Amino acid sequence: MIVTNGRGCDMMTDIVLRCAMQRDAEALSTFAAGLFRETYAADTAASDLADYIAGNFGSERQRAEIVDPRGVVLLAVKAGDQDAILGYAHLVMLAPGEALLNRLYVEAGCRGTGLAGRLLDALRGECRQRGAAGLRLTVFEKNARAIAFYRRSGFADVGTIDFTVGEDVQRDIEMLLPIEVGPAALT
Repeated sequence: MIVTNGRGCDMMTDIVLRCAMQRDAEALSTFAAGLFRETYAADTAASDLADYIAGNFGSERQRAEIVDPRGVVLLAVKAGDQDAILGYAHLVMLAPGEALLNRLYVEAGCRGTGLAGRLLDALRGECRQRGAAGLRLTVFEKNARAIAFYRRSGFADVGTIDFTVGEDVQRDIEMLLPIEVGPAALT
């Protein structure tokens, strides 16, 4: 078993994917803010990180994303502890036929275990169910691990876009994954 922060990340038995509920907002806020800080601290000034986190990962913002009918927030939690978040994904429907993968975060100790792929597969199913023919995302150009994962998962580069973190304007790669439309359910 892979152990991370005492939470465990055995993909065969320990992880359950479920839709987030309003009661998850505070825990999700803490989880997302911590991972964002951990992932981008080396490339972004602390004050810029703090500004971005304050505006994007507060519990009220998470609650609003959870209840938004245009999207879904999917949590990966430990089977015996539904409050132990090990990863999450936030999908938003854009225009008809297109979806945005707004976030896909996995705890560092669970990376390389297949958890990100499970979350992405569930979101593909959600896209099919909602009639989205494409799943779009942006990823920081210096996040080599995430870029490699998305490319292995079938995403193709379609351009670049500016992404502002606090006062820091960074460049993200914009990627697109075609989705075969058809029946599927979120698992």
